[in-house]
Amino acid sequence: MSEALMDPVGIAKFNLEFYRDNRKRTRIKGQVQADLVLECQRCLGAMIFPVKAELDLAVIQVPEEAESLPESCDPVWVEEETLRLLDLVEDELILAIPQVPRHEPDACGVASVNPVNGETADQEQEDDASDKPNPFAVLAGFKSDK
Repeated sequence: MSEALMDPVGIAKFNLEFYRDNRKRTRIKGQVQADLVLECQRCLGAMIFPVKAELDLAVIQVPEEAESLPESCDPVWVEEETLRLLDLVEDELILAIPQVPRHEPDACGVASVNPVNGETADQEQEDDASDKPNPFAVLAGFKSDK
């Protein structure tokens, strides 16, 4: 997971409850919290991404068992008799990381530029407010010529 982080040092807090449900399945419920330092893909600067993930897991030993789980419950496939809590917490943190981490537009030091027309988001909003001629108006003339 450290390759996804700008700063791999930090504190993750977790609270996990282990129990057996009415079908005798091992269940894990709890929360994982951390402030991850990610690289903003807009300005390439550091950004703090707070994570607070809720867990509702069922330990399964064969993949077919996952089909009979309630929809609110995620499977954790355990081939051996042990489950490493560090791996479980790390997996939840990885799942919480956005695919493209970015600051909020007003918090980022770089203006976002539209790759199609090269305008910033502010310029696009100003242009939308103005009365520009419709570029497809020419096509309307072709339609009426028939």
